Amino acid sequence: MTTKRFVTVEHATARALVSATTLDDAVPRILEAICESLGWEHGAYWAIDRAADVLRCADLWNGGAVRFPEFDRASRATTFARGVGLPGRVWASRESSWIPDVTLDPNFPRAAVATREGLHAAFGFPVLVRGEVQAVLEFFSREIRKPDDHLVSMLSAVGHQIGMFTDRRRAQDELDQFFRLSIDMLAIAGFDGYFKRVNPAWRRSLGYDEAELTSRPYLDFVHPEDRERVRELMEAAVVSGEPFEDEYRVDDNGSTRWFAVRAEPAVGSSGDVVGLRGVSQDITVSAVRR
Repeated sequence: MTTKRFVTVEHATARALVSATTLDDAVPRILEAICESLGWEHGAYWAIDRAADVLRCADLWNGGAVRFPEFDRASRATTFARGVGLPGRVWASRESSWIPDVTLDPNFPRAAVATREGLHAAFGFPVLVRGEVQAVLEFFSREIRKPDDHLVSMLSAVGHQIGMFTDRRRAQDELDQFFRLSIDMLAIAGFDGYFKRVNPAWRRSLGYDEAELTSRPYLDFVHPEDRERVRELMEAAVVSGEPFEDEYRVDDNGSTRWFAVRAEPAVGSSGDVVGLRGVSQDITVSAVRR
């Protein structure tokens, strides 16, 4: 396998992951990219069923006019425990595994079906997240192939790439859940003067839904007498890179409410400030008492 072919696989995997919201969305394109670039005729994605503690076939790919219908059905109908079959041994070892000829392998339960449909060499690698297997990808060829250490190393790196995506998505999902459930008002604002994202607490406090809050300049919600001060604080924070705190009035459909806010510059992946993010609390009751 040439380095150029691996780079093709790596780039195709990256493109599939960038445009996907979940790993399941990206898997079909990853299977296709690996098979077509490396000359393997069949690919499968095995996901872990945590409740049953087994691997289940979640997706399949066959290239061109080549089809393996009986093997596909067998894979769909089979589950693997740790150590059983190619997916199970990858799961148990947390390492890639190569079988030169599955028809002769004593630990390959689908061997009879593979023999009838002409499948021989097989290779599988894990998707690891913080050292734990999250899924297994396996590939088949109609040729008998000797183990290729370079291929093992390179596709193990692809498994790591997929694992990093999975870990980031999990972290993002946890952050999204925190964002939705927070009783404080959380917001991200851009340089254009508009909210980019607000959590449900804003609706509970002001009665505006997210669409309305993000369609108007955020300073429109600030009391006119406080607006210029808040603007200056925001601009100073962007220049200095330092957070700020303030209390200001908000016009709420004819009434006035007091908010306490703490905000800081939001930094993008390039290291540049791309806006502000902050947390606000409705302190109207305590403000009135003062």
